[in-house]
Amino acid sequence: MINFIHSISENSMRKKKPPLPEFGKLPPMYRFILNPYTDVRFSTCPKCYGKMMVRKVPLFIHVQPKYPTTINKHCRYCPKCDILIAHQDELEHALALTYEKRQPEIIGNEYFVLGTLEPSSWRKRERVSLGMENVQEHVHDFKERLGIEYTPAHWGHLVRKARS
Repeated sequence: MINFIHSISENSMRKKKPPLPEFGKLPPMYRFILNPYTDVRFSTCPKCYGKMMVRKVPLFIHVQPKYPTTINKHCRYCPKCDILIAHQDELEHALALTYEKRQPEIIGNEYFVLGTLEPSSWRKRERVSLGMENVQEHVHDFKERLGIEYTPAHWGHLVRKARS
């Protein structure tokens, strides 16, 4: 069994990335990480190493070519660092379940998590239709998108030397 040290990618913290286009009209919330690793579930924060909490958040997702989707998903959350982590495999499974009967041809298409939908709008979605023309008033973009990288525990000293 390999032990892993997980941390937020220093490259994503240092480099100023070009700002993402803003979609939502509400103030940005959360520093977002989409976790591509299935073997790590983040019980501790990758930045402050504090205990992560579970928060159910309505994620607003754009599936290519033109399918806006909202999935109310359990994510890991660190209130101290304001980091929200969604697990990619769970998100893709939820997307597949959402579209398997309605539009199975789009399963496997590229997608992008744009932000979070206002919780009150999520609860009202059955009564009030949210189309692309009016959904922007109910979406919070992310403050920042972060990446993660994993280093096997016994390689940690080698990676630190290589970065120096």
